[in-house]
Amino acid sequence: MKKPTEAIIDSVIVKPNKIQPIIVHFQNGQLKDEETNKMKCQLYNDEDKQKVVLVMSNGQVVYRGHRPDLEKELTYTMLAIHNKKTGKVRLVQAEHWDVAPVLDHHINNNDDENLDKYAELNKKFGSKKTKRRTEQFEKMKVNIEDIKETLEKTVQDIPIATEDLEKSAKDDLIDGTILPPCNKDAKQESEIYNIYDIVPKKILKTLSVASVKISESDIVDKPSFFKKTVEYIKTDPKSEFKIEMLLYIEAIAKWLNTPVKLARTKNFNACEHSDDVHSYVLQNYSMNNGRLKPDSLQHKGLLHCMILGLIIWDYKLDMELFHTMFIRTSTKKLFEFAKCIPAVSVTDDKKFVVLRIRKEKK
Repeated sequence: MKKPTEAIIDSVIVKPNKIQPIIVHFQNGQLKDEETNKMKCQLYNDEDKQKVVLVMSNGQVVYRGHRPDLEKELTYTMLAIHNKKTGKVRLVQAEHWDVAPVLDHHINNNDDENLDKYAELNKKFGSKKTKRRTEQFEKMKVNIEDIKETLEKTVQDIPIATEDLEKSAKDDLIDGTILPPCNKDAKQESEIYNIYDIVPKKILKTLSVASVKISESDIVDKPSFFKKTVEYIKTDPKSEFKIEMLLYIEAIAKWLNTPVKLARTKNFNACEHSDDVHSYVLQNYSMNNGRLKPDSLQHKGLLHCMILGLIIWDYKLDMELFHTMFIRTSTKKLFEFAKCIPAVSVTDDKKFVVLRIRKEKK
């Protein structure tokens, strides 16, 4: 039995940025010894594909292959170069290149004919994998003109309901999908929206005790909108009722501002003053009882709060102040939502919007 050769690894050379020694794999099989002696090779840069191309020829057949993507290689192939005199070994990174036979002269035909030539060549000389891919590719080829003709015949008799195309996303808001029902015959601002279309009276009344406490105490650790609103309505005859609406706005704001992961926890409570309000907020502004917050329901919550805010502030709302309640929504976005109510900017002070009575187009 031959004694194994012992050696010491002197150096390891890994330079993935440079072309390393190439181990060539011929897809159509192995070359005979006499063919390898006549083989010539050359490296080229393919500027179109931005790849390095290896071209080999034995005078009869030309083989071509591209440099593999080394980032996708899980391991390195190393060549061991043994120096018998010193007993040392150098490990040099090598690359595996696949080459396949191609035509060794240029054909002045169109692209389709070239593809047919390559397909024929792959079926004759390619590996099993290459042959299978070529056959699959040919099966997938279709005649574009035939498809166009079939498609035209299919769609020409399909009726199109033009009235559906004219309806905009804004109409969906107005029709009560997201916005509450709007009284288009309103003569004054107080008649445009009904508060109880947003939150039922019995739900709002569960906040009455908290409303009284807040009106009689100093407000701390609250957003500017909350504090300013309480100050504004202290002398209002309906102050208790308006604070109830403010607390409802706060519950929606807490729900919208809380990330979904935190809102899903058992400890989350949208309204510390009323379990009924907490349940109602999740029921109306979320899906699966608080597990999902789709954009449409978030928009619904913002619009409802904006309407209530306008009612509390006598139909003139400071949007910059209102924004302090909804920190995850930009002021610009709030102004866009205001147009759907519809509320319009005040000419002399753009940060305010006022509720506008909708006028029917004649």
